Amino acid sequence: MDDNRSRDLDGARTTLTQHLPLSVNQEAMWVTWQIDPTKWEHIIPLALDVKGVLDLPRLRAAVAQLSRRHPMLRARVRDVSGHLCLDWAGTASLPVTVRAVTAPRDEAVIAARSPFDLDEGPLARVEVLEGPDYTVLLITVHHIVLDGTATPLLLDDLRRAYAGEDLGLPEDLTPLVDHARRSREAADGAIGEESRRYWRDELADMPPARTLPVRSAEGARALTPFTVDAQLSRQARRLARELGVSYFTVMLGALFITLSHHTGSDDLIVSAPYHGRSDKRLGERVGYFVNVLPFRQKLCPSDTYERFLRKLRTTVRDGLKHGDLPLPSILRAAHLVGPDARAHTHQVVFEYWDTTSTSGLDVHRFELVGGGSRCRLSYLDSTDVADYRLTAQLNEGSTGSRMLWKDPGGTVGPTALAALTRDYLSIVADMVADPGRTLGEATARLPAVVLPDTGGTEPAEDTERPREPAGTAATPASAAMLGEIWREVLRIPEVSADDSFFELGGHSLLATTLLNRITERLGVELSVRDLFSHPRFGRLAEVIDDRRAAAPVDADDTPHPEETWEDVFPASVFQESIWLAERLDPAHAKYHIPLLWKVRGTLDGDALSRALALLVSRHEILRTRFVDKDGRLYQEVTEPWAPLVDRLDVTAAAEAGQRQWLRKWSDTTTSAFDPSTARLLAAGWFSLPDGGQLFSLCLHHLVLDGESVPVLVRDLERCYQQAAGLASGPLPEPGQYRELVFAQQTESARSRTAADLAYWQDHLSGAPASLGLAGPRAAGESGNIPLRLDGDTAQRLTALGTERNASRFMVTAAALAAVLHRASGLPDITFGVPVASRSAGVFDDVIGPCMNTLVLRSRCGAETTYSDLLRTVREEVIAAFEHQSAPFDDVVRRLRPPRSRGRTPFVDCLLNSVGMDQWSATLGDARLVFLDQDLRGEEVSKFPLTVTFTTAQDVVEGNLAYRGDCLDAAGALRLTDEITTVLGDFTALLPRRVFDADPTREL
Repeated sequence: MDDNRSRDLDGARTTLTQHLPLSVNQEAMWVTWQIDPTKWEHIIPLALDVKGVLDLPRLRAAVAQLSRRHPMLRARVRDVSGHLCLDWAGTASLPVTVRAVTAPRDEAVIAARSPFDLDEGPLARVEVLEGPDYTVLLITVHHIVLDGTATPLLLDDLRRAYAGEDLGLPEDLTPLVDHARRSREAADGAIGEESRRYWRDELADMPPARTLPVRSAEGARALTPFTVDAQLSRQARRLARELGVSYFTVMLGALFITLSHHTGSDDLIVSAPYHGRSDKRLGERVGYFVNVLPFRQKLCPSDTYERFLRKLRTTVRDGLKHGDLPLPSILRAAHLVGPDARAHTHQVVFEYWDTTSTSGLDVHRFELVGGGSRCRLSYLDSTDVADYRLTAQLNEGSTGSRMLWKDPGGTVGPTALAALTRDYLSIVADMVADPGRTLGEATARLPAVVLPDTGGTEPAEDTERPREPAGTAATPASAAMLGEIWREVLRIPEVSADDSFFELGGHSLLATTLLNRITERLGVELSVRDLFSHPRFGRLAEVIDDRRAAAPVDADDTPHPEETWEDVFPASVFQESIWLAERLDPAHAKYHIPLLWKVRGTLDGDALSRALALLVSRHEILRTRFVDKDGRLYQEVTEPWAPLVDRLDVTAAAEAGQRQWLRKWSDTTTSAFDPSTARLLAAGWFSLPDGGQLFSLCLHHLVLDGESVPVLVRDLERCYQQAAGLASGPLPEPGQYRELVFAQQTESARSRTAADLAYWQDHLSGAPASLGLAGPRAAGESGNIPLRLDGDTAQRLTALGTERNASRFMVTAAALAAVLHRASGLPDITFGVPVASRSAGVFDDVIGPCMNTLVLRSRCGAETTYSDLLRTVREEVIAAFEHQSAPFDDVVRRLRPPRSRGRTPFVDCLLNSVGMDQWSATLGDARLVFLDQDLRGEEVSKFPLTVTFTTAQDVVEGNLAYRGDCLDAAGALRLTDEITTVLGDFTALLPRRVFDADPTREL
């Protein structure tokens, strides 16, 4: 090991003694606290009744030892180098506070409650409450540093330290660091994909929730403790052995049956904590490692107890196999977010708690002995505020089995709790008496209950909620409309206050759409920087409310295009630019978009033809011709026309020949495109040797861009439904492209453009117009090279971006910038990024091109690290998107950089990022699955280099296209390899300097 790496490891060990990164579940608790720091939530109160003499100096010394042995107790949450961590550098031992109280014991314990400040710490309190006839030792700990399994271990350490034992220095924290890292990898990386798939399938298609009735009028929080008869407990354990299931499964099964009887539902979720200590090194460690798993079980009245319990055993075993996936990731994978989903997932939790430590200490009853003093401590039941309406806690200790029902919000009520207790014990007794009885017979023996209505699933408004969904009264006034915008842009069913735009799949390009819609619907202009500074939904809603209050929006009196324009109107700036480019450089400026789908199922050809004709009639841009008037391009809307579908049989061709057929058809079709004819769409249907089929559309870039493809696909689906007689009634009226063009010509738009032009003139002043890459001696063929990216690249880039408050696009842009700096040797470079400029966001249902090119400028010195570059590129991207309204051609005209024939100033390289999740379609009985590569050719080689990343179903694929007159194949391959390497090792490269020779060789 070299000296530098040895020093790095020594520094890491020193750092580990000062702070500890948060796991995914810990970070979720921190986010909950951020939303509402005043809530008494995720807090564990350990209230211990004291009988005998408590030696306060000895107690303080013992607590000081606990503080040293478990420094997380005195920690706070801090951002350390872009990571949320428990940090205890410079913090003191936990104090022991003694307070005289006059209230009754239970009231005094409740009155002592207060939330923690996670930013300041500490995360534990030790208090002695001295009442008239009682003494209570109250140890309150935030759940972020302690779970149920660790509680007996912590109290055992207190007992040992009180007795005078030396607990020693803090244990090695490496296992805890590894646990946090694994949780992040499971949540975002490829290693969690199998678990995400399992939970997505397991929790799919939940029926409408039927839950316990809300009884908020009955009173406040309630507790119903009861002891499970020792003989009944032994019989239940014997039944478990006979059936080959666990005692936990038997007692959980009885709860499922009881809840089914009280809710009328035969499809339920009961959550249960999973210890999370799959790493054996964590077995005896104090900390927070637990996860909560939502076990779903369907109940069939004809099943016997025996059969039901065996089914439940399978459910539990399978769930535990995937128990390391953090709960937030489980719920996101299953699309169970928001208030409706909580009615399923956060109603009841079953906690099975072994209250005895490995050394024999039982939390419910133990002694503190030392220095001649002795006192007996007895654990007091407490109604801690859980994240669930009802907690069923089964405690196993030296005194046997004990059950505790907790109603922390007071929404179930004592009457219902008493009925649940009665029926639960009846089911356990009946189960052990007659395992062959059916569930239908069993529940028929129980007293009848008044079942809730099918819709009543949530607590009343005056009860506490652990987490407020977007749009409730507890959130800002703008939240409801903002929630609707988030759901539309991110295509998710629900959003809640702690959700992050980027963690939910948002990226820089989607950010533009989001901000445009906010401007249109809420009348507030936010910058990209605002979104990156406040990515959480709740905080962004507050920012919007603040802006609205400070600057009320005036009514919009802008005339609509139909009032001022006829059917002939100017082309957009983007259309003019590509029209001109085709004439100046026809060899490379091939502006057409080929789309290809694999057809699965049966496609009705006649219905398809009618659907395409209907699509053309609905969207003016698909029947628009382009004409030159005095050197200015105009567009003219013509009458509807019906595209013909070319039927081609390539069954005789081999696979390579098939691709040649497809390319030939695409090239022949698009070469015949004439903008003056209004016929800029072609369709083809191909029969393959294996019996399969392909469907293709080719369109000119004058009428379509990548951002329009999902719009086209969605409307083609509607048109096919109509044409095939599968749907009736009028289709929703689409927006038209002329409206978008008109919006770009308004006074306010021109004013914004002028300001953005001034920004670009200043920002790009002195920037090199070219990368200066050495071209080949003789022009060769152009080509495309795929990037060999790992399957978990998307998750790793997202994780890195989350750590550095950057989007996935920003990370890829920084990686490309590093490669271009190294390849060119230049400390100052530029490259282009296409962006959709859809004005105020009301044009998201419009088919038509609205692209602009932004220039990213990157500077990199001799000492610049990859971490530094990521930070500066992030700022560059934010600034570029804030000034995106200035047309690229106007920027170039303003700056007048040196030009080369066939080259675009500042854009020797174009970075393209395309999300393709919405590019597939369902047409009747057929599923059209989009294929990305098959028709790709020189149409992506307009620039010397084009690097394209496509994302579908959270899988990233990459491609480098190059022009043979600018770069040879060997040079292109070297660039491809380096881009792949930097992306794959970006996290490890962060501390290294960009211009170091071959930095990746040491990784």
